[in-house]
Amino acid sequence: MVDKDTGVWLSQEVDEDSLDYSDLRTFQLQLVKRITKDAFEKAGASPTDMSKDEIRFMVASYYGVQELRKLLNNRVSALSKRDDPATMFDFIFNGVDITEKNIKKFLAVASATHPIGQWAESIRGIGPVISAGFLAHIDITKAPTVGHIWRFAGMDPTLDWLGKEKATALVNSVLPRGATLTDEQFVEVANLANRRADALMTQVQNFAESTKKGSYLTKENVIKTLSKRPYNADLKLICWKAGESFVKTSNHPQDIYGHVYAARKVLEIQQNEAGAYKEQADAKASKVGRSTDAYKSYSIGQLPPAHIHARAKRYAVKLFLAHWHHVAFEIEYGTPPPKPYILNQDGHTHYIAPPNWPMENVLKTVK
Repeated sequence: MVDKDTGVWLSQEVDEDSLDYSDLRTFQLQLVKRITKDAFEKAGASPTDMSKDEIRFMVASYYGVQELRKLLNNRVSALSKRDDPATMFDFIFNGVDITEKNIKKFLAVASATHPIGQWAESIRGIGPVISAGFLAHIDITKAPTVGHIWRFAGMDPTLDWLGKEKATALVNSVLPRGATLTDEQFVEVANLANRRADALMTQVQNFAESTKKGSYLTKENVIKTLSKRPYNADLKLICWKAGESFVKTSNHPQDIYGHVYAARKVLEIQQNEAGAYKEQADAKASKVGRSTDAYKSYSIGQLPPAHIHARAKRYAVKLFLAHWHHVAFEIEYGTPPPKPYILNQDGHTHYIAPPNWPMENVLKTVK
């Protein structure tokens, strides 16, 4: 049933007469204790039955609610410091906090239901929300290699977001006159944009069908498709959050990817100081203010510390995604990926096996 005042799902075992309504904080904490994982089931739905679209929505909702909870907490703290009454903010904060916890519970069930979710949560730094985000956004049947995932997640530095101006100039360079591209011209455009021709063709077709503008290989359709963001922004955010989590766990003795981040950062610092990134630094120097800390690094041919941190973090996340792909591929097809991925380290390439894999319980679930 639903509490008529708060809109919170309650288990059927709740005795409303036992609830103490005299204090709002106590009342809401009582509600939290009575919320059960089968609340959705009693409403005719279950976290185990959520579609990928629903999980994606829940993950996005979780982060939205989380930001609201942080905002309200700051407001309550500010009012408390001024000895101002914060009863209403406090009440709303408790309600938002309950919602955040509920969504996390449902996502935990959804993640644990999937074998790839079980493996992901075996990794320190990957909780149910991040795990659910990966399984909801990535379709392993459309990712024969981890490179497909890296691109989809916006972790391929060679893949630029062109925007309308650059996309228009690029297409016009191939077809200065005329309204429709030939197949050969389209392939040339794809190569210039550093896109796979087959993938770009699908995107153009989907755009043309959604706008119902007839022939799909028109200059207008190709330009508008190339103008769009070439990666999934929500998945990129999840990757960023995973990276931040790895950084936080890097000092834990059982950590894996945080240690990868730390080791990679040492290497990145050494390469930066040796001038390996001078060309990048020179290109960026003119794009920032001379009074900024970033310019101080660029002006001497080095990347700033924040950039080095991001590079090391991205390396750790890409390795995790490579392992995620390996495990998901084996779960889906019963065999490892046909070509093992390699990552460059110290000028050498190494194959690094996924940690915590195989997992006996997961393999039993798959079989």
